[in-house]
Amino acid sequence: MIEIKQLQKKYGRKHVLRDITFTAEKGEITCLIGINGVGKTTIMKAIMALTPYKGQILIDGKTISKESYNYITFVPDRLTMPGNMTIADAFEFMSDFYSTWNSQRADELLQFFRLHKTDRLSDLSKGNAAKVNMLLGLALDVDYILMDEPFSGIDMFSREQIAEVFTSHLVENRGVILTTHEIHDIEHLIDKAVFIDDGCVVKEMRVEETRELEGKSVVDVMREVYIG
Repeated sequence: MIEIKQLQKKYGRKHVLRDITFTAEKGEITCLIGINGVGKTTIMKAIMALTPYKGQILIDGKTISKESYNYITFVPDRLTMPGNMTIADAFEFMSDFYSTWNSQRADELLQFFRLHKTDRLSDLSKGNAAKVNMLLGLALDVDYILMDEPFSGIDMFSREQIAEVFTSHLVENRGVILTTHEIHDIEHLIDKAVFIDDGCVVKEMRVEETRELEGKSVVDVMREVYIG
């Protein structure tokens, strides 16, 4: 379990995060929801120690440390590898720098996404670049995966294929925290939604439970939270 406790972050005099507290379970998909600028990406960066913060972050009951990053990875919203690399080059880089790299899973994901090792990154469509980006994160043997806007700006068919991977054994039993504006594509996959506004968690919902007991979807609750 990832536990976020009273997370606070300021940029200058502006409070981006005021008091963020929530948990994300292993084996579940937790979605952070909020309008642009509420701090969703900042939360991801804080978990990965990419930005200073106040508060406490625990992974499986332990304060986050250098060793924690053997169990967690971050998939940013765009591919960061140099464009002149091929997918094979990217695989070699990951194998050299990450002890948790699983070559067999990488090859399986390559086949799943119908990509080829000889493909040059600069030649990929936006949808295929997003698939490679996700592949590089999912091929690591880690317990938790953070994904920042994995569906941003890509075509419908690529979104469907990426969403499909969440129901496969390639993600099963791992904890996922993601941010997305494409709720309709993955609502049926989300276990828990955390709604953020003005730097605070304003509501949490167990998606399936809320749908069954109250007849409300994630979008219905979004309207209640952000429109009133």
